Amino acid sequence: MKIAFVASPRPAAQRALEKLSGRYGQCTVAEADCVIPLGGDGTVLKVLHSLLGATTKPVFPMRTQGSTGFVCNPLRMPGLVDRLAKAVRLDVPVLQADVEQVGGQRKTLFAINEIVLFRQRLQQGRFKLTAGGGGAEATIAGDGLALVTPIGSTGYNLSLGGPRLPVGAKFLALTGIAIANGLPWCRAILSDQFILEVDIVEAEHHPVRIETVLETIPDVRHARLFCNGNLKSTLLLDRDVLTELAEISSQPQ
Repeated sequence: MKIAFVASPRPAAQRALEKLSGRYGQCTVAEADCVIPLGGDGTVLKVLHSLLGATTKPVFPMRTQGSTGFVCNPLRMPGLVDRLAKAVRLDVPVLQADVEQVGGQRKTLFAINEIVLFRQRLQQGRFKLTAGGGGAEATIAGDGLALVTPIGSTGYNLSLGGPRLPVGAKFLALTGIAIANGLPWCRAILSDQFILEVDIVEAEHHPVRIETVLETIPDVRHARLFCNGNLKSTLLLDRDVLTELAEISSQPQ
């Protein structure tokens, strides 16, 4: 099996890279049968983003000392090939945002865990929400909102008071951020087929940015948010790690 190890710049990850590549070999990501990020969740997300649009390659992340790795396997040197063969595949949905800025520029963002719209100034943003296809509408005021996948629902979303989603579920969470009047929708669970159109009311005077873990676009006028069914990322997880994730995601809130 051809393996591409990708390490964070942290010393512990670099040491692991040296040992693992010396033991199992190293190839380019393009040549690899499997990509192994060494570090924490940030390193995993960067690798998953870099593989979007390319031939799907499974990713077996390993957490190194000093890193936070919610979706990572433990770092162990022996028996790696056997672990890869026995690992459980978890297909991770990919969020997409088609964005129009105030100046008319159009851009597209992708995210593995969440896409967040957030005010740029110390004043509330105003968001007009429309269900895809011109369905129900609502206009809200607040600091922002987040559209979240199951794999991201136990991170920033949970700190906002958003719903925890089971790993592998065909749902998304829509969580409001400091929404005025505490509207009940601010903890909504949606089908992963849901399309959300967001218009920023008076965008020139109440500016809003949109961001993912890796990218930020300021001065948003309109955003179309949805789960892109044509893209997917595949994680390989030790069975006990996947079981632990499932238990955490099913805990009562």
